[in-house]
Amino acid sequence: MYKYTLEKKSLKHICPKCGKKRFVRYVDQEKKEYLSNEVGRCDREVKCAYHYTPKAFFKNRGQLYEPIIINKDLQPKSKKGSSFHSDRDLQDTLMDYDKNIFIIYLKTQFENKEVQKMIQDYQVGTASYWYNSTVFWQIDENKNIRGAKIIKYNHSGKRTQYINWLHAIQLKEGKISSFQLNQCLFGLHLTKKYQKTIAIVESEKTACVMSLLFDKYLWLATGSLKGLTKEKIECLKERKIILYPDLGKVGETASPFEQWKVKCNEFEKSGFDIGISDLLEQKATSLHREKGYDLADYFLENRNKKPRKIISTHQQKYIDFYLKNQNLKTLIDVFDLQDENGNRINL
Repeated sequence: MYKYTLEKKSLKHICPKCGKKRFVRYVDQEKKEYLSNEVGRCDREVKCAYHYTPKAFFKNRGQLYEPIIINKDLQPKSKKGSSFHSDRDLQDTLMDYDKNIFIIYLKTQFENKEVQKMIQDYQVGTASYWYNSTVFWQIDENKNIRGAKIIKYNHSGKRTQYINWLHAIQLKEGKISSFQLNQCLFGLHLTKKYQKTIAIVESEKTACVMSLLFDKYLWLATGSLKGLTKEKIECLKERKIILYPDLGKVGETASPFEQWKVKCNEFEKSGFDIGISDLLEQKATSLHREKGYDLADYFLENRNKKPRKIISTHQQKYIDFYLKNQNLKTLIDVFDLQDENGNRINL
């Protein structure tokens, strides 16, 4: 087994680079202690991207790096089955929306009935016991309640540093003695209800907002940049999927688009009907990138400037032709013209 691994607990430390309490430290599995105050990874993967590995740590100190534990007594235990929350846990959070800052923010942007429908679909809850934060339930396609991520937002709809999991709180309070978290996509339970094209984004907030802006798609979330895995999307193999990664800084690491593009190609080779949108890469500004904008940030900022329609690169090409010669629409309508992929052209 690996001698040095990132700590599995929900405990976070101050990041040496950005100063936020989002730093996960590496643990020596033999000694059961931290390797160094600076060795670890900031989970602000886009805005900070600090990651100082044990290998780099030992190399910089001129010491031998031995990543593997040979002792057979320390072999990893077999993976346990998933733990699930009770329906009572979920139902207890479906209230106090007048105190839920994220929901209050959404109601300043959308009609109340639209927000209520989103809440009902995604089963978004309120953690009144934890700063009146928002609870994003991870419910799989078989209705198993796999997890509950708790995030506190400010009145501008931005995420704060307060992030937790319900099972972590229950463990700390002694309500449960153990919990094996095995995450799924946020919103996965809706795949049985809606037969729409699947759109996958990073954050739960983005999925909720985009479901209000563009209900043509079914919006799901990975929960993080690294959360897009084959295991999580395996049950979507018969569905059409479009990936919408966030923006990210260029230079220190591959951008979110570049990382998801690699995965997209791998999934496509495995038989998935999957593509990736470069909408933000093409349309967003350098300031948007610096702030790590996601799709929801971009469209909320431009909702009064842009038509409320996601336009593909091919579609934009036909629109550009149409603006030059409006007879194009007549030709399309009369001859039912299709693009090179066999899809009808709509103007």
